[in-house]
Amino acid sequence: MTARRTRSLRGAIVGFGNVAVEGHLPAWQQSPHFSIVAVCDPNDARLALAGNLLPGARRYPTLEGMLKTEKLDFVDVATPPASHTPIILEVLAKRVNVLCEKPLTTHWEECGRIRSAASAARAVVFTTHNWKYAPIFRTAKRTLRRGDIGSISHLRLETIRTAPPRDAGETGAWRLDPALAGGGIMVDHGWHAFYLARYLVDAEPSAISVATAQRKFVTAGVEDTVECTIEFPGVRVEIFLTWAGDERRNSGTIVGQHGTLTIADRTLITTIGDRAPVETQFAQPLSGGSYHPDWFAAMLEDFHEELLEPNIRGANFREAETCCRLVELGYRSSTSGGARVALTDPSPPLAPSDPAPGD
Repeated sequence: MTARRTRSLRGAIVGFGNVAVEGHLPAWQQSPHFSIVAVCDPNDARLALAGNLLPGARRYPTLEGMLKTEKLDFVDVATPPASHTPIILEVLAKRVNVLCEKPLTTHWEECGRIRSAASAARAVVFTTHNWKYAPIFRTAKRTLRRGDIGSISHLRLETIRTAPPRDAGETGAWRLDPALAGGGIMVDHGWHAFYLARYLVDAEPSAISVATAQRKFVTAGVEDTVECTIEFPGVRVEIFLTWAGDERRNSGTIVGQHGTLTIADRTLITTIGDRAPVETQFAQPLSGGSYHPDWFAAMLEDFHEELLEPNIRGANFREAETCCRLVELGYRSSTSGGARVALTDPSPPLAPSDPAPGD
């Protein structure tokens, strides 16, 4: 569907857990472009909370009931990952745009089904890739675009946590349940690292190798630690993720032919040639919380643009496709002892006339 410029776009939130309340809602409420008019959640307590925080929004225990009643421009899907695809397909069947929490899906075949359904509906499907909007990463990206450190040859990203985030309501620690999460830390934090790598390198990956482990949550059905190598043209990317650390920390190193960018949570250190390093401090550390409503708010500007501008629609979806492919092939590599797996088919099989979502 085509968004209208003359009014606030009407939306609904599906899944009113912590990420919706702490990460999404503050940004929706501050945006001049959007209005949340409905909330859907099967949990009575979460619907009661929605009534307190959004007294003007109507509340529904089922998606079917909400879609039958409401006239919507978009739906914000903030449920656990395993439910994303059926919810998205049901929303697209009503020709309504979708903003979905990451991961969009962890299955390549489902990614193709979503793409086809979105194209048929002429609707936008946009995944929450909010870490790209962290000021430290946006500053690093501007530095790379200027060519200050030259062509990149190596990138390393690390995410250290002591445990997975916990959500509210009956699902509890669903990130440790493969039936709800679709995987462990590679799905949860790895998805962020994958699109960040693509964003910083500004290219498509060609191969991946992954080793997974259970270092702390040994009875869980998912991995809590990942060591990953992704090959880009001329660039080697290393990613380390763990829920078994002794502190919360994010760090990164970007090595170019003329210098290095070092990311140390809230500090960006730029070193070029023989010059003295330059430190830039940011107010919020990357590891400071799990929801980052300010990053989500900055991301909404791009969601709004995709809704309004046909020539840029689908850019976010293609980024999500890459992440989905890396997740699926990453697990294939892990089960093969960390073997290198090539991304030989970067796009789902589509009919030649099948456009990207929203095109």
